[in-house]
Amino acid sequence: MTAARQTRDFVEAGLAHHRAGRGDKAEAAYKRALAKDGKDAAALHLLGLIAADKGRHGRALQLIDKALALAPDNADFLHSAGHVLGLAGRTGDAVARYLAALAEAPDRPLTLSNLGNALKRLGRANDAARHLARAVAIDPGFAEGWSNLGLVHKQLGAFGEAQDAFAHAIALRPDDPDFRYNLANAALDLGEIKAAIAGFRKTLALNPAHGGARMNLATALKLGGDVAAATAEIETALAALPDSHPDRAELHWNLGLNLLLAGDWARGWEAFEWRRKMPGYGAGAIAAPEWTGGSLEGRRLLVNHEQGMGDAFQFMGFADDLARRGAHVIYRGPKAMGPIIGRMTGVAQTIAFEDTVPEIDAWAPMMSLPRALGLFDAAALARGATLAPDPSCRAPYGARLMAAPGLKVGICWQGNPGYQADAGRSIPLAAFEALARIPGVTLIALQKGAGGEQVAGWPADLPLIDLGAEIDGAGGAFMETAAVVAALDLVVTSDTALVHLAGALGTEAHLALARVPDWRWGLEGEQSVWYPTVTLHRQTRPGDWDGVFRRISRVIERRRAAHG
Repeated sequence: MTAARQTRDFVEAGLAHHRAGRGDKAEAAYKRALAKDGKDAAALHLLGLIAADKGRHGRALQLIDKALALAPDNADFLHSAGHVLGLAGRTGDAVARYLAALAEAPDRPLTLSNLGNALKRLGRANDAARHLARAVAIDPGFAEGWSNLGLVHKQLGAFGEAQDAFAHAIALRPDDPDFRYNLANAALDLGEIKAAIAGFRKTLALNPAHGGARMNLATALKLGGDVAAATAEIETALAALPDSHPDRAELHWNLGLNLLLAGDWARGWEAFEWRRKMPGYGAGAIAAPEWTGGSLEGRRLLVNHEQGMGDAFQFMGFADDLARRGAHVIYRGPKAMGPIIGRMTGVAQTIAFEDTVPEIDAWAPMMSLPRALGLFDAAALARGATLAPDPSCRAPYGARLMAAPGLKVGICWQGNPGYQADAGRSIPLAAFEALARIPGVTLIALQKGAGGEQVAGWPADLPLIDLGAEIDGAGGAFMETAAVVAALDLVVTSDTALVHLAGALGTEAHLALARVPDWRWGLEGEQSVWYPTVTLHRQTRPGDWDGVFRRISRVIERRRAAHG
């Protein structure tokens, strides 16, 4: 037998072991082949794949590069190099190798799919979609290709196209739990709650340990209004996870949100603390003892800002409780928020995140204050007006406000579009037209940033004074807005910081809420737990803003009649 034949036999034996999952035996066979012929490109390539399987990416690339030195135009070798570079986190280099492979063999679905995945990781979703669409056009039976195409469509926000691609994948492989999970997520993205619930349950029937499906089933159940069932799913997921599992923090946090939404304040605040263990929690810790309750007499307490601007108005409303316990309260947060938070009752001092922390006795995360204060029932959470506006900040707008006829109603419709649940809470400006059609009412637009562009489409015959583009241009965030809101008759808003500002000012406000709102508004009732002057107007069915605004219109008609 010739040496060349022996080399081929060893390579073929190695391949047989490799395909059967016997990596160690495959490795031995490839090494025997290379002992016969150290320049056998196939053996070098395959031994590189074995190294990649063992996580030895550097060694894998060395071997595959040696194979490519012998056969630089080999599409298989180029593809494998791209695959290992991707595993090593060198995504840009992986793209270059995949493109080189396609230059030699343009119609390889797996290479097109891998290239698409790499481009997706680089944020080039449109390019990724183009290559993945070509992969499944070449091989319509390529289930993973369809699934990968769906994931790219999802990244692009094309949820209908994502749903179609996932359906193709499932038609080819109906018992794949990950394909079912992806399809259920697409349904959730499209607001098809019943289909999403059914999809997540099918996923769990195929793989009961699928943590993502359990968590997202809880989300879908909650959006469908069944908070008790959602809570039960989270508790089931937690019972199945070891204490060290990285998903426990998010599950506990979601459990806390559900408990708070249901009004279980004691258990809710406890579980809500898990937010601080989640990746990306940005508030951090302070080099001082954390205050979790107890005496504050004569102590300097720093309260560290968390999350959004509305959260600051809501939770710094408890500064007065702290001050009445004897604390010197220092708010630490975004620099722009310092002036307005400094006007809240009980706040003695404000500093910016970038400032040096002064001498303090203790600190507390802002959103942990109710727990530390022991506020475990709805009655204990209510606060009256806790913010005094600066009247001088109204001066640039006073004349226009005085000249506006009738009932003056401030409006805001759009939250932060980057917030995960914003699609359910923000409202089209067009929904507010019903209010503007009430005789004797003038709307004052206070929308800033995203959503402000909708004013361009407002009907010319309906009264609207748009202050959003110019307000708060100087002096700190919300300073001018607060002065204007305090001078209005009432406010109508979506779930944004404006409702918290109005509540803190003690201004009458009407909050338009989704069928299942954010945790702080509860599941039923018209009275806000937090603010006596805020009335809650809930959707009776998902997406029905018209019904909400009919009810708000009736309230404003009565107010206008009383106003004269």
